Amino acid sequence: MPRNLAWKCFFYLLPLLFIFSGVAAAAQFSALMMIKDANKLLPAKIYVQEGKLRQEFSDAEGQTVTIVRPDLKVVWFIFPWERAYLEMPLKMKLPGQFIQIPPDALSKRLVGQETVNGYEAEKYEVTLRRGKGLEKQTIWLATKLGTPVKMISKEGNFSIEYKNIKEGVQAERYFSLPPGYKKLDPAGFGHRVR
Repeated sequence: MPRNLAWKCFFYLLPLLFIFSGVAAAAQFSALMMIKDANKLLPAKIYVQEGKLRQEFSDAEGQTVTIVRPDLKVVWFIFPWERAYLEMPLKMKLPGQFIQIPPDALSKRLVGQETVNGYEAEKYEVTLRRGKGLEKQTIWLATKLGTPVKMISKEGNFSIEYKNIKEGVQAERYFSLPPGYKKLDPAGFGHRVR
């Protein structure tokens, strides 16, 4: 997956846990993510454990892993082919990072209920300001999981859907840094920090 698509996925996917953060904190499951960006379809994997999140993407360079740790207020981007990682602070106000129906959303409304991949879901329409324009998203929140399982951005021709959802406790190792990896400098991404 090209790096720009990896970053776009990060910015769209992280927030899926935080739309209703109080409820989603108890979610525990793994799923296959189907990400559609224009005509590209990218399968990825997601693990969720009580507010912690792990996403795994593969591209020509290898696998990229993103781990979100709200308890530590950090996000780790892990690059196994380099045996390195990048650490960034987790902030609720990062531009474009959270599909959380942010406080500055222009509108949010419940438009119905639907079944998505076997889960009863509340369907929301949300309007956000993106740059100089507006972006409309439709988000399906699975009430049993307490977290969204599908999102469509109409203007961005971008969508995400969780499939093959497996509920249950996830291994803690999914949410930890691998031992022996080098920390990269976020100021000059790609330059190692000693």
